This record gives sequence, C-alpha cells and structure tokens, in this order.
Amino acid sequence: MATGVPLRMLLQIAYGKASNAGPGGRLQIVGGPSWIDSDAYDIQATADCSGGALRLEQLQQMIQSMLQDRFQLIAHMETRELPVYNLVVSKDGLRIKPSADQTPSPIVAQGPPLPCSPVATNPPPFPPLPPPGQRGGPGDPNFVPPRGAMFTMMSPDGMTMQASGVPVGNLAVMLQNQIGRPVFDKTDLMGLYDFKMTFRPEGMELPGLRGLPPGAPPGAAIGGPTGPGAPTEHAAADPLPSLFTAIQEMGLKLESAKGPVDVLVVESVQKPTEN
Repeated sequence: MATGVPLRMLLQIAYGKASNAGPGGRLQIVGGPSWIDSDAYDIQATADCSGGALRLEQLQQMIQSMLQDRFQLIAHMETRELPVYNLVVSKDGLRIKPSADQTPSPIVAQGPPLPCSPVATNPPPFPPLPPPGQRGGPGDPNFVPPRGAMFTMMSPDGMTMQASGVPVGNLAVMLQNQIGRPVFDKTDLMGLYDFKMTFRPEGMELPGLRGLPPGAPPGAAIGGPTGPGAPTEHAAADPLPSLFTAIQEMGLKLESAKGPVDVLVVESVQKPTEN
C-alpha cells in the first residue's frame, strides 16, 4: 500500500539499486514530465505469497510491471559520467571515534523482513522511542539513537544528523539523499561509528524515507521527526556551519569529482486512469 506518493518515488523503489551509494542511495532519474514530482497517487497491490518470501529483486520486478501496465512507462537503465562527490578522510585526520560496542545491531545484522515472510515473533530490536521533545526522545539534547540507527532532525535553527553504531558508508547514503548527487565512500574506514552534526539546511532537501527502496537496512537511514525541538549544539548567536563545513569538522571531506553513475532514463510515461 502506498498513500500520496509521486511517480518519482515509485521509480526509485522499482529501479533503485545499491550500485551508486549503497542500499538506500538515491537513483538518478533523467527525463519525464514535471508531474512525476507534483502528482500523488494511492496504490494498493497484492502479491502472490504462495511461493514464500519475495526477494527484493522480485518485488521490484512486480512494481516495474505495474508501472509499465498502469503508467505506460517506457524506461531503461544506462551508465553516464556525471558529477559525484567522494567522501574521504581530511588531511588533518578523522575526528569521530569508533563506537565502544562494535557488535552490529540486531536489526542491521538480521536485515528487514522480506515481503511474504512469516510474521515475526521476536520483539523488535529497537525499543519504542519517547515522543519528540520528551526526555530521551528526538529533540532531547541528550538524545542518543538506538545502535544501528541514523536520524535526521529539523528545528527552526538547523538540521541535525545523528547516528549510533553505523558504518561511515551509511553517512554517504544519507548525504546523497540530502544533496541530490551520488556520494561514494572512499574513506576505507572499517567498523562502526557514533557521530552528530548540526548545519544550515539551505539548499538541502527535507529528510525522511521518501525514495528509499524497500529492503534498505533500517540502519542505512532512518528519517527522524521534522519539527521544533531538534537538538542543536550551537547557540543562537553562533551561525551554524554549512553541510560541507560540518562534515569537515568531523575530519571528513566531500571532494567533487566525476564518475560512472547508473541512471534511469524515462522515455515516455502517461497518467493512469483510476481503477
């Protein structure tokens, strides 16, 4: 089921791969009319589960078939040389420290449930979080995400990215989803890290799960709430840094480059009729 989703998001789900920035990275889409972003659709679809759990590739093929049938979609994948960013360690050295606990989070180690899988009987690895703004929840200055999770939170003062026990490659995925350009992890950093950065969101896109393909590990990017009260370590009189400066303060750097990028080229598409 999908409610109020634009066609671009459906294309992301149907064709998104892990080739550019890891699972959850944004697929570059070329072509298509303007309404693929402005028009929203409600979709209800049922899969045949008689064969057991569906792999992500099978689910994507089903969604592609639906788009071809209902939207008359004609599209193809190709590789193009496009502007990208490489995430590297700065010359001054890394300023974030590895997590004290290097054991992968259960939810990341097990991965998300596959469609048509039996209903899980085990309790969720992440305990429920308090509502935003309450003690211990997002918005609390002392908030710490569950291990394996990354949150993006908005406040009137700026945007905060915070993670606990995640690979640095997950940061590359989140950055790609914010700046709209592929980000490749070139740090060669192994292990799990904790970090937190607050920056000005000018030119950035709102955080969240829109555009993440199904099956992306929850540890890859978990969109936090967008509302008042998100934590910030900067005083009101102290201007927040840009995203690029905030990354440098962690001992990392985004270097502009060009590289091969998988893109989806939309040749033609039509608005569907309601059924």
